[in-house]
Amino acid sequence: MTEHSSAPSDPYIRVRRNYLFGLFTADFGQGMTNLTSSFLIYQQTGKVSFVALIIVMTNLPQLLLPTVATRLAHRLGGPKLYVLTWGGSYTLLLVPFALALTGHLTTLTLLGWFLLQGVVQGLGSPAAGIVRTLIAPPGGSAVFNGKAVRAMSAALMFGILTGGALLAIVGPGWIYFIACLAGYPLVLSVVPLLRTARVETATAPSRFFDVFDVRRSNPEIRAAFRFTFIIFLLGGYYVTLPDIASRIGHRAMILSSLQAAAVFGGMFVVIGVRLIHQRATWLAVQRACIGVVGVATLYLGWVAFRDHQPIWYLATAIVAIIPLGFALNLDSAVLNAAVQVAAPPESRTPVLTAFALIPLVALPASELVVGAIADLASVSLALMMLGGLTLVLVLLPRHGSMRAAMTSLDDEHVFPESELGFATTIGAIKDAGQEIADQVIGPEIPFIEERER
Repeated sequence: MTEHSSAPSDPYIRVRRNYLFGLFTADFGQGMTNLTSSFLIYQQTGKVSFVALIIVMTNLPQLLLPTVATRLAHRLGGPKLYVLTWGGSYTLLLVPFALALTGHLTTLTLLGWFLLQGVVQGLGSPAAGIVRTLIAPPGGSAVFNGKAVRAMSAALMFGILTGGALLAIVGPGWIYFIACLAGYPLVLSVVPLLRTARVETATAPSRFFDVFDVRRSNPEIRAAFRFTFIIFLLGGYYVTLPDIASRIGHRAMILSSLQAAAVFGGMFVVIGVRLIHQRATWLAVQRACIGVVGVATLYLGWVAFRDHQPIWYLATAIVAIIPLGFALNLDSAVLNAAVQVAAPPESRTPVLTAFALIPLVALPASELVVGAIADLASVSLALMMLGGLTLVLVLLPRHGSMRAAMTSLDDEHVFPESELGFATTIGAIKDAGQEIADQVIGPEIPFIEERER
């Protein structure tokens, strides 16, 4: 018998291929609907804070459902929960399609639809992490996640740009209908797992509140949670993009260009990780990312403060937004990897559920505050205040509590395998035979619906 024939076969090769294709089509549709929703609401209200209500209405019900979601994940299993919740979420895209056809697609009805989406997605919050962990190839999760990063980022950017072009041609209703159809390949890619994946019923289900015990006993989890909260607070700049776009012109393509620039940086996260290889600790990456966010946000605030020619205004805004998107996505990817490595296997579901809840609190809070300041004073002031706060975080004292939490990410016990020794850099982790953790894809910054699926 040859070595090739004796090697165990990988049962998930086709599932992974279909899953990556589904990620692309689903995020293409998501990019179109994100652009359409924010454009419509700002055009109807003229208020930045109303755009922030999109994220509030989506996230509010999910904050009340972590315990239910954890129990459902244990009872149904990750694949079945994934198919039910994401299948339902994409089917609900027919609601704004019908509202648009009947002339009832208003800010109020659109926000009500986002609230309903929040309930459905909240029930399935741990499912994506379970499915991703299940289908990742043995010893090849970093490569698989890298492909998923590129598929999602390219699809989001393409979808945003396409949505901007199609909105004036076919109207908003058909964009939601196209997004509905685009989401089903992702759901169908997980269906084969319903026959192969087993639901663990012999062991007692982990409770969501177990995460508090894990957090107290694991400084790495505590640090990753804390700085994930911060990075999503800094992502609140995104809510100002409709206002900035309206200063340049009133076409949807202008807003789509700015939103695509935010996603464009995420396409280089994998390249960024490779450049970090054997060159920097996780602590250094954290500080560098936050510094880039602070400088870019201040620059964007300066751009919004001055009067410019439309073309110059658009170009300089994009120059500020691209590094913002890159730094935010790279930082969230590093923190996501830290949580995946440090989470105890017996508490993985509640830890993943709690981690998914962090943006549900931080991002709406940030967007509401930034939006309120923008409406009451100016977009420029809101961005400059956010950028100034970011730079203060970079300049924290070396022995401050936040600094100490960041340092704990570089402790060797973040990586529990004994053979890792003192592997504290991404390069050293790979040299020791350990892949970067599953779910390297960081939570997407612009909209919570864009988080990994």
